[in-house]
Amino acid sequence: MITKLKLKNFRKFKDIELEFNSNLVVLYGDNAQGKSSILEAIHLAFNGSSPWSGSDEYVYNNQNGINKHSRIEITTDRKIYAHYKDNNRKVYSIDNHKTTSKKFYSENSATLFNPEKIDLLMLSPNRRREFIDETISHINYEYPSILKGYRKVIRQRNSYLKKLSKQFYEKGVIARNDPQLNFWTKELAKLATQIYIERISIIKKFERDYFKLKYSFCEKELECLIQNSNEKDIEKIITKALEESKKRDIASGYTNVGPHRDDWNIFTDQDIKKYGSRGQKRVAIGNLIFKAHEIIASEIGYYPTLLLDDIASELDEENIEEIFDYEILKKQQTFITTVDPEILPKQIKEKAQLLNLNDF
Repeated sequence: MITKLKLKNFRKFKDIELEFNSNLVVLYGDNAQGKSSILEAIHLAFNGSSPWSGSDEYVYNNQNGINKHSRIEITTDRKIYAHYKDNNRKVYSIDNHKTTSKKFYSENSATLFNPEKIDLLMLSPNRRREFIDETISHINYEYPSILKGYRKVIRQRNSYLKKLSKQFYEKGVIARNDPQLNFWTKELAKLATQIYIERISIIKKFERDYFKLKYSFCEKELECLIQNSNEKDIEKIITKALEESKKRDIASGYTNVGPHRDDWNIFTDQDIKKYGSRGQKRVAIGNLIFKAHEIIASEIGYYPTLLLDDIASELDEENIEEIFDYEILKKQQTFITTVDPEILPKQIKEKAQLLNLNDF
């Protein structure tokens, strides 16, 4: 549990210290008081990335001198974690001892849920893929390296496909058996296989009564071939699909088959993306994130910190009660931001530590 948060030169905060004495914290106040920035700092310190911006945008700019210094210090009931930028380099420390980023980020984790995330998860296939990959990365620390390798190979293969595409349109030659293209295709199939194995496994873990995720392959015929196959067979299936797509890939100058083109959707008693109202979509995404928490917790042994940023603002009373279920929220330390805490369920207000940021 986080017991103290210190921010220095972070967003609007030149120097602030907050103490927490509850597993449930409500941060409230007028707009532009820094509520979301506090959640951003926790997310950045626990996950290594801001949910909203690039690597340096959070640094408070009103500083004298050339070098900018920004520091996030989080005290938990176990250790003190400090993440800061100094002289344009990142430094990590645990209990005042410098450490590696890998060790620093392996000890904590956080998930953020806000209205923008709902819209992105509903509208953007790329963000849906990212959500699944982020969930896997909490469990399998090798998975980010697999993704990084896959993206590198995709870039190399696409770059070469553009050259072959130019050759095709200038000379009418389709170089399907080009040695370099064959090499990148083989490498891509190996990495795609590992991604498929992890994604299919995690998708199955989300399934509950009246709630499931359906994984959609970019090529429909891949679904029945891959779903119940072993690693060796999946690689053969992907290799064959890539081979069959070579002509199309050369013509378009782009890799048309692979996990970078796949998608997923939520099904309850209906297809949420197609038929769900905005409120139903928010509740479905909320349930999705809570289920992700359950999956991650069962694998790593603890619940990630949950950050709920202004999600009550567009929900009706019934959906607010469903999302802000105390029995679910108490499983991990939960931070909630809102302009008006009175819209939250009575039990949440009674159990939570209420912090008015207008006072800081």
